[in-house]
Amino acid sequence: MEGRPAPSDLDSALRADETLRNAQNLNTLILNSSRDCIVVLDLEGHTLYVSPGGIESMEISDVEPILGLSWLRVWSEGDHEAALHAVSQARAGGVGRFQGFCPTHKGTPKWWDVVISSLPGPDGAPERLVSIGRDITELRRTEQRLASIEGRLTLALGASTTLGIWDWDLTTDRVYADANFARMFAVEPVRAAEGVPPEAFVEGIHPEDRGRIGAAIKRAMANTDEYEEEFRTVDAGGRERWVCARGRCRNDVRGRPSHFPGVVIDITATRSAEAALRDSEIRFRELADNISQLAWTADGTGSIYWYNQRWHDYTGTTLEEMQGWGWQKVHHPDHVDRVVEKVSEAFRTGALWEDTFPLRSRDGEYRWFLSRAQAIRNEAGEVVRWFGTNTDITDQLKAEEQLRDLNQTLEQRVADTIAERDRSWQISQDLLAVVDSNGIFRAANPAWMAILGLRTDQIVGHRYLDLIHPDDRPSTEQAHDRATCEPTSRYENRFRHRDESYRWISWTSTPESNLIYASGRDITAEKDASAVLEATRDQLRQSQKMEAVGQLTGGLAHDFNNLLIGISGSLELLQRRVAQGRISEVDRYVNAAQAAARRAASLTHRLLAFSRRQTLDPKPTDINRLIQEMEELIRRTMGPAIHVDVVGAVGLWTTLIDPNQLENALLNLCINARDAMPDGGRLTIETANKWLDEHAARERDLLPGPFLSLCVTDTGTGMTHEVIERAFDPFFTTKPIGMGTGLGLSMVYGFARQSGGQVRIHSEVGRGTMMCLYLPRKHGAASSADVTGSHVVARAEQGQTVLVVDDEQTVRMLVTEVLEELGFATLEASDGASGLAVLQSDARIDLLITDVGLPGGMNGRQVADGGRVVRPGLKVLFITGYAENAVVGNGHLEPGMQVLTKPFTIDALSVRVKDLVGHA
Repeated sequence: MEGRPAPSDLDSALRADETLRNAQNLNTLILNSSRDCIVVLDLEGHTLYVSPGGIESMEISDVEPILGLSWLRVWSEGDHEAALHAVSQARAGGVGRFQGFCPTHKGTPKWWDVVISSLPGPDGAPERLVSIGRDITELRRTEQRLASIEGRLTLALGASTTLGIWDWDLTTDRVYADANFARMFAVEPVRAAEGVPPEAFVEGIHPEDRGRIGAAIKRAMANTDEYEEEFRTVDAGGRERWVCARGRCRNDVRGRPSHFPGVVIDITATRSAEAALRDSEIRFRELADNISQLAWTADGTGSIYWYNQRWHDYTGTTLEEMQGWGWQKVHHPDHVDRVVEKVSEAFRTGALWEDTFPLRSRDGEYRWFLSRAQAIRNEAGEVVRWFGTNTDITDQLKAEEQLRDLNQTLEQRVADTIAERDRSWQISQDLLAVVDSNGIFRAANPAWMAILGLRTDQIVGHRYLDLIHPDDRPSTEQAHDRATCEPTSRYENRFRHRDESYRWISWTSTPESNLIYASGRDITAEKDASAVLEATRDQLRQSQKMEAVGQLTGGLAHDFNNLLIGISGSLELLQRRVAQGRISEVDRYVNAAQAAARRAASLTHRLLAFSRRQTLDPKPTDINRLIQEMEELIRRTMGPAIHVDVVGAVGLWTTLIDPNQLENALLNLCINARDAMPDGGRLTIETANKWLDEHAARERDLLPGPFLSLCVTDTGTGMTHEVIERAFDPFFTTKPIGMGTGLGLSMVYGFARQSGGQVRIHSEVGRGTMMCLYLPRKHGAASSADVTGSHVVARAEQGQTVLVVDDEQTVRMLVTEVLEELGFATLEASDGASGLAVLQSDARIDLLITDVGLPGGMNGRQVADGGRVVRPGLKVLFITGYAENAVVGNGHLEPGMQVLTKPFTIDALSVRVKDLVGHA
């Protein structure tokens, strides 16, 4: 028939169909029997089929709901990228593989090893994807446990620096070791971990031990015996170590050596401890043999097995003679039974025992000994040995006997002492008293009648304050409070006599049992003599002062006459030249008069500095910075022949000082040093912090405390003792006539003393001089340096008014003219009362300019203070050529107040006025 295949073709088709069915049945059987999770996906990754093994391993109860869902969504967020990459590889015809985490439908955590590939369609292109996932959860857990174990082992080995591990692979002749092992043998840890020839480690063995260790290793490899040796190594730092190496050679299946692993332990500390123990035992024996006691050690049965040299020296016995209870031989026969009883009881109970017994010396003499024995127990509490000492107390017993004899007469001696004390109490010419903590007399000796005319019953039971001069009561109460706690001496007060006069008493006291025992000496006659002496000294000082005033007046008159000639002569010639019409020569005489006036002002400043009456403007000052700013000026002043060194102390304290006056003082000292070195030399300026104790402060006529020193040292001609004594006197100078006024050092001295400091001279003829200024420390930071330079003075605003108070009409005229040139309106007053009346009026006043010294009983500071009562914040400018610091200086000016020292320049006055009014 047409269309039917030939019989042979039909048979072939039937056979092919049967083969296909068999293959499908086999595939189905394989799928059903596989425990792996097999999932068929479309090319987009949606689930089409899950094998029975997958249903079981994923704990799926119903597969229908998951069909069609995205297979990629089941993976954890960290594995999603790897799953997507594997799918992409399968789509491209390759094979994708990854390991990821995917919990089952019941939430059981599982790890999977996934292989994904494509299934081709009829045209050979990928039509489906198949994923085969194998459950590797147990494998991962095993790996994690193994990693944890390896990590702990690594940490354990890494934490120990005394334990090292090696493995000698005999098949490759390479040794693998950890870092500790490598360091012990001076091998780099990185090389040791990668494996090095055994010779590298042999080099780290001490040369004296290499032969012995090599032979031991050969024996261990030949017999596979356990290898254990102690030897020395030398590490990379050249230090010797003692180590203990242990290992055993391992054979392969054919019985040949294949590996030689082992460990090495650093036993340097153990060796050192053993050596220390041996040294300790030696020292113990030396100590035991040199102590004064007889020391011994016995076993638990009481048999002595060791004693020290002192035992042998005293008893003369040998150790063999002491075996068992042979120690009884050295005890006195009369005491043996008691000794045996005491020792037996102690050995039976293991209790500490102590008793006194006489022991026989090698000369047959018996001396008394105090015996003590302590039981030494093991961990089970059993007595294993005894340690005892015997101390010779013969001399102590004799001393105790002598003490008993002495005590028998003690009562009589105490009675004699009390009687002697009572006699001292009765016959003492000093006041003796016992006072309680409340200030009540509890006892008084008869001297009170002789010195103050008071009977004992008029003192005992009364308060000491009732007898004290009223002016002395506060200090006496303070002294009494101190006396209750500690011994006191030489505090003085006045006690009232029965005749109502007062006597000076100097007291010493000591406290005991809430009572004060005091002794007072009448020093009234000494006080009277001291008062007479002080009066005599005052008269002497007044005489010396008048002599100094005479000298000062003479020198002052000489210098001022010279200056007045320069001023008056210049003015007279100026008047003549103006009258003659010779105007071109006017400047010459004006300049000469101004120069003389400036020298006069400088002279008055020096005089005020010497007398400590100059007006200072103290500020917190950094002396190192001040010297640094002056250094160039000083070097130019010294000239090329003098080498200048500046040594500033690190961390120099701040001082409260007038910086301008300090600059003048320093320059004066440097100029004096220059004049003392006409042929050149070295000048050293040095600062330092000084803490003056009572002794050092007393030497410098200062109070104890912190000071700064500023020292100027030269290598010049030096001073004699006579010159040093007069160096600070006004108008005293060693320079030729016309070369100096003699006021330089007196000005430095007066400035230092007025600032709370001191000046001291250290000099040696022919070797130089050191001048040291000591200035008090000021806590806090130094103020910033003043900015100097030209000032542009602006004119006043409309209506601004200044009140000028000065008793000198010429000064008022000059000040008001300057103010009016600046555009200020001015008011004038000639004394303090009229100036205060203007301030209390309704007139506008922007600034008060007042002299400090005013007539009429009211000074400039009082005028300013009164004005501020009605005009709070009033700006004040004090102008003065002589003022007490208590009035305007020494850092006591309030905000908005300034001082300008006479004589002053017109520019200086203008700048100060605008500075004050500008801050209004």
